[in-house]
Amino acid sequence: MWAIIAILGFVLFLICIPAFVYALKKKKKGGIALYAVMAGISYCILLFGGMQAVSDYKTAQVAQEDNPVATAEDPGIEASGDQAAAAVDEPELTAVASEQSAEQVKEQELEPKLEPLADLPADTPDVPDEIISDEIPDEVEPEAELSDLPDQLTASGGIGDTLSVLKDEYGYNSGDEKQASFKRGSVTAAIHPPSNRAYKIEYGYVGGVAGALTAITDMIPADSVQLDMGVGTDKVMISYRSEMLSQAIQQGDFVASFNVTKVGDNKLASYINISLGTFTSP
Repeated sequence: MWAIIAILGFVLFLICIPAFVYALKKKKKGGIALYAVMAGISYCILLFGGMQAVSDYKTAQVAQEDNPVATAEDPGIEASGDQAAAAVDEPELTAVASEQSAEQVKEQELEPKLEPLADLPADTPDVPDEIISDEIPDEVEPEAELSDLPDQLTASGGIGDTLSVLKDEYGYNSGDEKQASFKRGSVTAAIHPPSNRAYKIEYGYVGGVAGALTAITDMIPADSVQLDMGVGTDKVMISYRSEMLSQAIQQGDFVASFNVTKVGDNKLASYINISLGTFTSP
């Protein structure tokens, strides 16, 4: 908008200068004063508008460079454009998640994973009924029993990790001790006060579906086992169980979800949410 104002000021200035010169030659006192004032006003508009336009441009450049959603420093970020909107159908999505879950089951030898909803039709109405809790668990494990747990349960900082770990992974906390915020709000964490560990993670991810699954894997405890999966028309939900998370904050079941938007023939994933609770498949 300021660029347009600067251009209009420049055009008015170009009009006033010849008129001022003409009035000066003809010695028309009224015309000289009028065009001199108009030339001065138009020059001020040109100067002020130009400075504001340059300032807005620099601000936009800095915001674009600092935008954490668009940088590769965040976990799971993929390139923008065609690569970020790479097509991943529901069967491919289920296959990737199933492979990750199978490796975790072998390592931990916990209860078997339920079959993913691979045959869920594409027109399934929205998402499964969900029971996700934002409440902080009331009970706290005695400190002696938690001493063996590491501060970091995840690969890159996520649910179950201490606030100090999240600061190490994501940098400055612009929030507080209960609701942490990192990278200009791109990553937020709700903190369980007694244990000082995150019980909810929100990540402003934008990219491919496969990248969203990778980001989730990096932000959940290493011993997590997939229990169920629901694929809706615009959302994907995966339920997990973690023994380490249960020891840390007295609740081991949690749900990871992200939105899916169809862009042409491709699908774009956005907004990852990892919260305590479960969900019921239809």
